[in-house]
Amino acid sequence: MRVVDVTSFFSAKSGGIKRYYREKARILPGRGLDCHFIAPGAADGEAPLGEGTLHTLAGPTVPWSPEYHLFRPGGALGRLLVRLRPDVVEVGSHYLLPDMVRRALAPLGSGGPAIVGFFHTDFPRQLVEPLARRLLPGGLDRGAVRLAWRFARHQFDRYAATLVASRQLAAWLSELGVRNVRWVGLGVDIDTFHPVAAPPGDRAGAPVVTYVGRFSPEKELGLLLGAWDDVHHHTGARLRLIGNGPSQATMAAFAAERPSVSVEPYLDRPSDVALALAASDVAVLTSGTETFSLATAEALSCGTPVVGPARGAVGELIADSGGGVGFAAGSSPALGSALVDLLSRSSDERREMGRRGRAHIVTHFTWATVATRLTQAYESVRPAC
Repeated sequence: MRVVDVTSFFSAKSGGIKRYYREKARILPGRGLDCHFIAPGAADGEAPLGEGTLHTLAGPTVPWSPEYHLFRPGGALGRLLVRLRPDVVEVGSHYLLPDMVRRALAPLGSGGPAIVGFFHTDFPRQLVEPLARRLLPGGLDRGAVRLAWRFARHQFDRYAATLVASRQLAAWLSELGVRNVRWVGLGVDIDTFHPVAAPPGDRAGAPVVTYVGRFSPEKELGLLLGAWDDVHHHTGARLRLIGNGPSQATMAAFAAERPSVSVEPYLDRPSDVALALAASDVAVLTSGTETFSLATAEALSCGTPVVGPARGAVGELIADSGGGVGFAAGSSPALGSALVDLLSRSSDERREMGRRGRAHIVTHFTWATVATRLTQAYESVRPAC
């Protein structure tokens, strides 16, 4: 079976979608799937991605996020899809791309592939809601969010299946009336992301709090910046901000005035990410609209307790695993209190919390278990030969 993933939001330097594609290309070919990935980039190209193939089509950059590109209108996507002749196409972004894919597949007629969508980004709440709050008066912002969900339902309802990484999100979409929603989760390479024997903390004995991820407004990092001075005052902790993105300058300016904070480059190798998380006393996540949060799952797999919003996929992982402390989403004081609470606990208590988190990931979120669920989803919609 040949599966082709198409997304408008793939960056060579960051992102959970990149990790998802890497892991699919690593494990699914061993189960008999031929994996191809199509994304816009700086130039046309074709390169190995694990045991699969990444195809890039030249397109313009996104003005506010230049590490991402856009598909150009025209026939390039169609020519590539017709050449690949997939059995299943998985669409990873849901604005203009679904219709572009359908038009591109039209030459294949009724013998074309099944199209499924993966809900990687909660765009009604993560993108539309904050923008509407800033720009629209009165209650019009709520109306804009309702329209966004109506649009989302329209897009997802046309897929043969909608794949999601969070059970909470699966229930939400089903309540909206989206048909054939399938929870598949996402996974962690538990052999790479594992606890380390060395005790956490830096050489001065200060506890270490680490954020690994994209620096961008939708990640709500302002909550952490607003809480940090109080957290440091009460705990003496050090904060590592690891990643890149459009809010890089804001992170750098914040750190420049605080010896307790460091901004560190994006880490491409999973082993380096794992080392950073495993060497931390606490991992912190700030966005309440994540559809899974690989960073949360990877921290839990490393045996590192997590502080994150008690909403969305981060809250689901924390609550189900018992591997961290949740805070009221969107509240900087609540985030600060949760960090102080967890950092004030004994090392034995934090280690026990870490053990619970690790056990939950090993049981439910290895890439092998996710691959089984993905393969079953593809087989359920694959057109009969």
